[in-house]
Amino acid sequence: MIKTLELNNVGPSEHLSIDFGDRLTVFTGDNGLGKSFVLDVAWWMLTKEWASEMAMPSSLVSPDDTARSSKSVITGKFDSIASNDAVQEYVFQRLGQVWNCSPMADNSGNGRNSPSNAIVLYMKYDGTIAMYDPVKAEADAYSRRLLQEQVHNYSEMHVTFSKNTTRIYSQAELWNGVQKSRRQEFNGLIADWGDWQREGSFSYICLKKGMRHLSPKGEIFSIGNLRRVKADDSRKFPTIKSEFGKETPLIYASAGIRKIISLLYALTWAWNEHIELCEKYSMEPADKVILLIDEVEAHLHPQWQRSILKSLESVMGSLLTGHDVSTQLICTTHAPLVLASLEPIFDEREDVLYSFDVNRKTCEVELKKEEWIRRGSSAAWLTSPVFGLESDSSEQREDAIKEAKLAVRNRVSEEEARKVHKKLIAALHQADPFWSFWRTRAEKRGWNL
Repeated sequence: MIKTLELNNVGPSEHLSIDFGDRLTVFTGDNGLGKSFVLDVAWWMLTKEWASEMAMPSSLVSPDDTARSSKSVITGKFDSIASNDAVQEYVFQRLGQVWNCSPMADNSGNGRNSPSNAIVLYMKYDGTIAMYDPVKAEADAYSRRLLQEQVHNYSEMHVTFSKNTTRIYSQAELWNGVQKSRRQEFNGLIADWGDWQREGSFSYICLKKGMRHLSPKGEIFSIGNLRRVKADDSRKFPTIKSEFGKETPLIYASAGIRKIISLLYALTWAWNEHIELCEKYSMEPADKVILLIDEVEAHLHPQWQRSILKSLESVMGSLLTGHDVSTQLICTTHAPLVLASLEPIFDEREDVLYSFDVNRKTCEVELKKEEWIRRGSSAAWLTSPVFGLESDSSEQREDAIKEAKLAVRNRVSEEEARKVHKKLIAALHQADPFWSFWRTRAEKRGWNL
């Protein structure tokens, strides 16, 4: 598990310090303040490979000269392949444009620059999925050591090793597979799903359970028959069946369902691939799975938003049946309904909520660990300090009510009050509770509206 992350002179703020929850960590806040950036750095710290662009020091991406003389440092604490509670520190080297791992005093170099011992999956906001397996990481490290020995013994030999342990697939690649150098690197969802369904394998059982867990209340989806859809494509495509019995090929499913299906397939594939590799190499399976999701609510109807996090917990629980595996979920969200859905399951001993905000005095991005308070509804979350809105309604309603209250306070003329009244009619519903206040005050002021 990743436990801490500390960023100095890199990212949206001069300094950010994060203590991750053992089970669940949720980041929220306005756009552009660094939520996705934190997930990118957490992924890199766990896997030692970037899922997108490499993070750069603040002084290289901003004209601010104050940070040029300061070191840019990323420090993280997590369980690594080489050691438990490994603390690793990376300092940016300007000359080589790289993050260089430096020995830590409290770690004695143990586990230095080694990746995590957990399976890690990262779903980005655009549907791209990055997958990391510690077995592959160890196999790649072993191959590197063999090459280094060969280079050492034969001075005339020049060998480079550029294989990436991380597998990063766009949504199209995730569904259709990837072929490289006449080798099928990755079958993809359509091919694997069909094979698993025909075989009735454990993976297929996991998919069926996952569909049931991820379906929102009152809208149960199940797996339908394999169907050929296109005359010029001989493949048989997986389908999903609604509660009314209608079957829809996955390639024609909505964006929200495609996102859910992609995540379910990636989880199922990554775990079963890991088990196969462990059997092949006679290794013990990982005892940790870390799932990072950027904008967990993206494309999802509110009915799905209010159950997605609990459903993901259930999916991972059923997938890992028979194995003593702990799971950690780290996600970002803009949806108050997602936070409201956490109220029955949030545990302050294992879970944490952070919010990004801008300090209006210093103009600096700040990350605040929020005190967990049950607010009862998504509307209450909207008007809480986490989101900071004055009301849970439209801007027009909010502005009209402000103007009406000001008119009452200043005892404006009847003509001005009528102008305010017209704005209220345009912005407020007939049964809006503010009408009672407005009409009572108008009567006291003698306004004929």
